[in-house]
Amino acid sequence: MEKLDNTYVFQTDSALVRRVYETNNNYLIECSKNGDADTCVIYFSSNDIYYPNSEGIFTKRIVNKDFYEWYHTRINRASKHIFIRDVFKQWYLAGINTNINSPEKLAAFLKQETQGYTDVITLGSSAGGYAAILYGSLINAQTVFAFNPQFEIGSLLEQSSETINPLIFRLRNERDKYYDIVPFINEKTEIYYFYSKHSPWDKEQHKYIKPQHNLYQIPFSSNHHGIPFLKAALPVVLNSNGKELKKWANKLHNPIAFTIKRIGLCKTIKGFISQLYQAYNKRM
Repeated sequence: MEKLDNTYVFQTDSALVRRVYETNNNYLIECSKNGDADTCVIYFSSNDIYYPNSEGIFTKRIVNKDFYEWYHTRINRASKHIFIRDVFKQWYLAGINTNINSPEKLAAFLKQETQGYTDVITLGSSAGGYAAILYGSLINAQTVFAFNPQFEIGSLLEQSSETINPLIFRLRNERDKYYDIVPFINEKTEIYYFYSKHSPWDKEQHKYIKPQHNLYQIPFSSNHHGIPFLKAALPVVLNSNGKELKKWANKLHNPIAFTIKRIGLCKTIKGFISQLYQAYNKRM
């Protein structure tokens, strides 16, 4: 991860962040006795696990709270839950820790942890959605939930900079094959692709991907990047069966109407207020 110049970037060069990368597993595994013994779920955190990129927020979210996205939003039938995070916030290009420090090693680790499970599910949003598709394909997962994922990140070499996405630039000569994950997509894996039609970056990503039989596209009339409907509806969505999920494909959904239909008006209002509060609180 050699610097291109003397640029210092908090999320990759800070002694605090590097200490967590070097001393923390940055994965969490929990098992449920009530779950289906054949089902394992991998939850990938996005680049929004902490923001802004400051020592105070990183300490609060990662060091003190040991935060993983999706921890409180699970697929109920699973007996094994694996939570993954990339503290560098760089699409897992450097893996997750000193020992699992590459995409190849992360794929090998996840393949080992899911060995023997016949129903493997991966999920995530944005960079987490990118990871869910990539690693879900590499380990032959049965199902992927991807919310506004990136299918390619190579365009960031022109649209971004090392100060914003350091590892995209620093690792481009050795890991650029992961800058486009379309060639990795496993045709045997069912991918439920939720996306926002009016979000500029997500529009670009949607244009990049070609239709294929195992990619079920579920569009929303939204400009919001991330989860394209209220998060209060996520437990219902994630625990829906394939037949129900396929009914939503290729139909344009209104985020509010979709949420109300899943959880009702009262829970939608409460969920909206809660989401606003959480968005404010995690940046304080």
